[in-house]
Amino acid sequence: MELFTSTFENKVDRKGRVSVPAKYRAILDARGEPIILTRSLTLPCLEGMSLDRMNKYADAIDSMDAFSEEAEMLQMIIASAQEMRPDSEGRIVLPEEFLSHADISDAATFIGIGRSFQLWNPQAYQSRENKSRQAARDGKMPKLILNPRPKSGDGA
Repeated sequence: MELFTSTFENKVDRKGRVSVPAKYRAILDARGEPIILTRSLTLPCLEGMSLDRMNKYADAIDSMDAFSEEAEMLQMIIASAQEMRPDSEGRIVLPEEFLSHADISDAATFIGIGRSFQLWNPQAYQSRENKSRQAARDGKMPKLILNPRPKSGDGA
């Protein structure tokens, strides 16, 4: 499975259209999937993913107590999600509530975070990146455990 990687900054026009990085479109096109875009629950950004990834979120939520506060909170990921397909020029239209949530106006920074990606106001993303890098330099780096992924047929 290809990962969403790299950082791209693209212009947003007056109609809220932004070009999705060609690398990201290629990953989704290879899967035959639309872009699923949702408002982040915890960050001032938008989260983009494949339909397969959104289905995994739904499966995880379905495994919870349906009436719990946790399930209700996570259901907001699905409730705010919109399916989008880029136009012939590779652009999607960001709805006003998405632009407002992420404080995006004339540019958006796309950041690949592995199996999904985020869209940020460029200045907000730069601030977040600087803060994370400084915290790492200050010794606050989280422990990263790299476990080997199970091979298919290993019962996992």
